[in-house]
Amino acid sequence: MKKLLMLFVLAMVIVSGCGQDNTDSVYDKDEDQAGVDLNRDHDGVREGDGPNFTRDQDDGMTMTDQNPNLLNTDNENHHSFSQDVQKAKDVISDAGYEPGSIWINGGEMNVTAQLQGRVTRKDRENAQKTLQEKLSRALPRYDINVDIE
Repeated sequence: MKKLLMLFVLAMVIVSGCGQDNTDSVYDKDEDQAGVDLNRDHDGVREGDGPNFTRDQDDGMTMTDQNPNLLNTDNENHHSFSQDVQKAKDVISDAGYEPGSIWINGGEMNVTAQLQGRVTRKDRENAQKTLQEKLSRALPRYDINVDIE
């Protein structure tokens, strides 16, 4: 009997929450908690700043402009490492060497270039120094390590 009575009381508590009538509100139609809402133009749409206001809805903004965590992939000025690797290959080819492997690790660029034919150690060191200077001028953001094979 106690269980039935407790179940009945619980059901009354749950059902009584649904029967409230909030027609007599503390706030009038044109007021909010801070008082009179002067930003409302009788059309029910608030003017102002923020994502729910009309001024911000049609500014031509896309989702990539709004969310800083999304990558901006439609920008032509976007930096990529493949552009830097291609630039290094172009500099090596213009210097008269054949580009080998090129890899980037943080702020370092490791470059390998091949010389044509047999060369002396002094020629190899001069070629390495010259190529490192040219690459440093072309790609100043990297510390460049050149290896001549």
